[in-house]
Amino acid sequence: MQVVWQYHVEEPVSAAGILPDHGAVRGTRPLYLVQRDAQPRRNSRNPETEKPLKIWDILNKQVRLPMGQDTLLWCRVLKMPSIDRKHHVVKYEPVIQPGSHQYLHHMTLYECRGNQTQLEAAAQTNGDVCNAPDKPAYQCNTIAATWSLGSEGFNYPPEAGYPLNPSNGPHYYMLETHYTNPQLDAFISDSSGLRLLYTEQVRVHDAGILSVGIDPNWRHIIPPGQHEVVSEGHCISDCTGQTIPNTGINMFAVIMHTHQLGRKVRLRQIRAGDELPPIAADVNYNPNYQEYRRLQRPIKVYPGDHLVAECTYSSETRGAITLGGLGTREETCLVSALYYPRIELSLCYSLPSLPTVLHSLGIQKLKQGSSPVMIEEPRKLAGMTLEERLLGYDWVSNFQSFQEVTRSGTFKPLCGNGKGALPGTDNLEVHYPRILRPYEETSAPCAKKPLRNKLSMLLDEDGDIGAPVDPDSDEANAVERGQLVRSKVSRSSDAGPMAGSSSGLAVSTAMILAAATVVAGAAFR
Repeated sequence: MQVVWQYHVEEPVSAAGILPDHGAVRGTRPLYLVQRDAQPRRNSRNPETEKPLKIWDILNKQVRLPMGQDTLLWCRVLKMPSIDRKHHVVKYEPVIQPGSHQYLHHMTLYECRGNQTQLEAAAQTNGDVCNAPDKPAYQCNTIAATWSLGSEGFNYPPEAGYPLNPSNGPHYYMLETHYTNPQLDAFISDSSGLRLLYTEQVRVHDAGILSVGIDPNWRHIIPPGQHEVVSEGHCISDCTGQTIPNTGINMFAVIMHTHQLGRKVRLRQIRAGDELPPIAADVNYNPNYQEYRRLQRPIKVYPGDHLVAECTYSSETRGAITLGGLGTREETCLVSALYYPRIELSLCYSLPSLPTVLHSLGIQKLKQGSSPVMIEEPRKLAGMTLEERLLGYDWVSNFQSFQEVTRSGTFKPLCGNGKGALPGTDNLEVHYPRILRPYEETSAPCAKKPLRNKLSMLLDEDGDIGAPVDPDSDEANAVERGQLVRSKVSRSSDAGPMAGSSSGLAVSTAMILAAATVVAGAAFR
């Protein structure tokens, strides 16, 4: 939700008075007002006291942003804390150096499974530019924690935690920091990072992060001047079928990530031809506020399920194409889902196949061995470079056909873990999954409830704005503008792989906040 706020140093004449414009302090900020902290509150019914949490600060050391460069990806390898048995990370949060917030785009902590001698040597340094050609490959692929613009960190639910295990887990981690400096400010250095809070009181489940999306690659093309461009990244059923147990996994939170053109993001779920309600959806996505969406109840994902990260972009402000990549002016489409129990699948991406990309641009054949890459067929394009075709393509006339070809063509799945690609998935090219029963959003009128019921919830004995609601009630699911987002009666995902799809009820409730006006919400579960 976008909260518009205003206050004044002077009291209004009366409770119904209007704040004067002169001297008023006002602003806006996106917030998830109904998202509650997962940590249990201690009260008379919960007298247990936990041992103090241990802290692992993973910080950069005076990284200097290069002069005349608007983007920097910096990687630093660190060794895990010295512990003698498994611990669980139960919370992590950003540690941002004062004055550096405007230069930080995201920070991601990866597990590293590469050569231990090389990792130990790297851990003795302050880091280097990521993917430097003269540096060894450290095999840091599995995400352990991630922070993006606007996020305040994450608390794990009481039943799960991220494992730090000296016996069979990674001993080294890599912090990847994406810096952005669009104004090319000079003499900027930073020592920000992440703080992990962990405990020896191990929880029931080891949690993991599964990243679903589009591999950051030039084949991800966003045409210019368009109100809406839809791109999709696939986690195919072959990948989930190899790694997810028959009992399934439980997704309990997601974080969505695009760069500056992103406007909508969904994580879709398809099972045996049935499209289930989205695991998460944000139809008012804000690229500058990438906070975790805690799901109202865990969602089951079973072996053979097909997941789709769907991103909708607005490129009306761009006069040239935007390609996929890691730079801020490039684009990405990624949904990282937190789940338990942990499985051997961490990355589940896709990218359009080269034949599909060429077909979408009206190209039949490239000239082998040419540099720069030249077009050979059709004859009317012969002699033109691929770059010239990309930059000079008539997107106004051909945009719809481009979208249709991209969706109907083949794509290359990329799924793996810290050890590499899953067996049998290296050379696959697959088509869009067959959907026999598409998911249809259901609109329903807003349900009015007595104001005192909502206020009494806000002022409950624990003072928890997001206090748990009855799991059998309609309020257990988040709904925006009448859009159905998985109510109890629509949860065919909980019934297992053989369950059919069903529809459910949608209810929206009104919330009144003193001294704040709420506009434009974000749908999440």
